[in-house]
Order: sequence, then structure tokens, then C-alpha cells
Amino acid sequence: MSERSTQAVHKHESEQDYLETILKIKKEKGSCYAVDVSRELNISKPSVTIAVNKLVAKGYLVRSEGKELIFTEEGAKIAKKILDRHRFLKTWLMTIGVSEKTAEEEACMIEHDISQGTFQKMKKAFKENYPDVSIMK
Repeated sequence: MSERSTQAVHKHESEQDYLETILKIKKEKGSCYAVDVSRELNISKPSVTIAVNKLVAKGYLVRSEGKELIFTEEGAKIAKKILDRHRFLKTWLMTIGVSEKTAEEEACMIEHDISQGTFQKMKKAFKENYPDVSIMK
């Protein structure tokens, strides 16, 4: 993979990580601001502001008058997809014996690289083989 395409992949992963983090915060607190994302990801607020501005420009987020981060329909769709993948992959990894800490880290890596078709087949196989295990919330 060329350096340029590697950078594009990492940029895409970063966007998805921001959207996923914003959704997690909203689920926990009911609202999300750039400072919340900064704390959660341990990234400087100016860096978060730059990333948020890019997500706003792409049409994934809007800011309220009070600077709350609000998903557009498309942004919410992407964030939910990534969070659902993450939760499933973490559960799957832990079910096969991976520690929670490692499962958390590796689910974050896998969620960006797996195709939708493969992901659906993994979910189907999981449900067939582990019908009593529920996906983490």
C-alpha cells in the first residue's frame, strides 16, 4: 500500500473513531461536546476541534448554538455501524478467550478493516454457535 493510500485509510479510521466516541459519550451522558471527546480520547482540544470541523464539513455533524455535537442522519448511521461492530467484535473475542483489555484494543483495529460481508458471516456464525451469549452494550 502506498504512503498516500495508507494515510487515507488512517484518516478514515480516525473519522470513524471520532464518530464512535461521540456516540458512546452521547449514550452515557445524553450530550457531547468537543471537550468530552478530548477527555475520552486523551487528545488536545484544538486537535479535536480540527477533526470536528472536518466532520461538520463532510456533513456528519452539526454544532448547536451551545456547541453541542449533533449527528446528521448520515453521521449517526456511520457511528452506529462502527459502535455495533466494535461491541460485537469485542464480545466475540472475549467469548473465544481473549482478555477484555486485549479484546477492546483489537476490536478497535478490526472494526475498520473487515468487509460488511465478512462481518455479517461472523455475526451469523456467532449466533449459531453461541446462541446464549448476548452482545455487550
